Amino acid sequence: MRVIIGSNFCNLCNPATRKYVYYRTISCLCLLILNLSATADRAQRPKEAPLGVAWQVRGRWQIEGKGPQILTGDAIPPGSLLQPTEEDGDHSILIFLPDGQRILYECFVALECARGFRVPSLYREPDGFAVDMLARIRTVLSRRSRDQESGQSQAPRLAREETLAALGPGNRVDIGGLVAKLPNGRYTYDLRPLDPASPRQSHVLLDKNAPTVTLPLPSPGLYDLTISDQLNTQRIDVFIAAVKAEQSADVMKSYQDATALIRDWNSNYQGWPIHDFQRAYLESLVLGINPTQTGTETAIPTEKAQRAGITAEPVFFPKPGLFAGDTAVTLRCDTPGATMHYTVDSSQPFDTSPVYHAPIMVKGTALTIKAFAVAPGEKESAVVTGIFWIHE
Repeated sequence: MRVIIGSNFCNLCNPATRKYVYYRTISCLCLLILNLSATADRAQRPKEAPLGVAWQVRGRWQIEGKGPQILTGDAIPPGSLLQPTEEDGDHSILIFLPDGQRILYECFVALECARGFRVPSLYREPDGFAVDMLARIRTVLSRRSRDQESGQSQAPRLAREETLAALGPGNRVDIGGLVAKLPNGRYTYDLRPLDPASPRQSHVLLDKNAPTVTLPLPSPGLYDLTISDQLNTQRIDVFIAAVKAEQSADVMKSYQDATALIRDWNSNYQGWPIHDFQRAYLESLVLGINPTQTGTETAIPTEKAQRAGITAEPVFFPKPGLFAGDTAVTLRCDTPGATMHYTVDSSQPFDTSPVYHAPIMVKGTALTIKAFAVAPGEKESAVVTGIFWIHE
């Protein structure tokens, strides 16, 4: 009888081979353990919550009364407590959240500022594109200088537009849109590259005799174009994002999706700075700026904990969000003997605002309710906001 021994089996008889197989097996087991450990660690980590963005911040604000001062473009966790300094003066801040909510908070005297303002929680889970878009916008805004002009429109206010243009032969681009609405004739333009290393072009003659105009650009990049008439009166301001032809399709798709989303949010919660946010988004795409999904040093709250000596914050029922028809909203405060003051016109509630006694009816399209509570012997609660939207 013949016994045939496979070559692999024979190789194991070699001491050097056995040693190699042993260490190879140990190495694989270690890698497997490390991978399983990393997977378990990721599973145990709390899910990173989408963040909002602060806009047009006036006065000094902090999250939870500590940490760095909030500036335009900073990340704002939904559900966090915004607290202005208790100094008299103009304090205001706009908050935009990745589910489309827009909220304005303002106070003018120390007593009103001392309450603080609770940012609403997200009423729906935003999709990945919405989170990425707002993160890109926030990253661009936070990269800009933090002077008083940061994040705000230039003055004087002109008709504004953003355009994404593919560079043609000779680095030329065709500009339409608002330009098409200008009467045919002679104009001048100023071209200001966002790249400080590129030269600025001033008072360049421009003859418009067609729906579009063709302009030569130094290179791909971002430009601010201002067109003036023969009386040197500025007429329109166009933000140009110029890309190579092979890049235009991908960038255009992302930009169109972002524009549609911002305009949709603005139709539900009017007041989104459409042009500023579109420009910031284009800037992130063209310059390849990676979005950051990082907040402040303050942790995102998982619940509104009761603060000692402070009246409990009013609670909405049902929770704010989208509803199919007219809805009755009730307010509840867990502090015995508390009185709740509220408004239904997006303004800040004061001690003189109506006292809550009965459910508030939400009819038509949308209603923003802001409320705070006060109880004898305790400080007033923070102002809470509930946005209730009726689906048409």
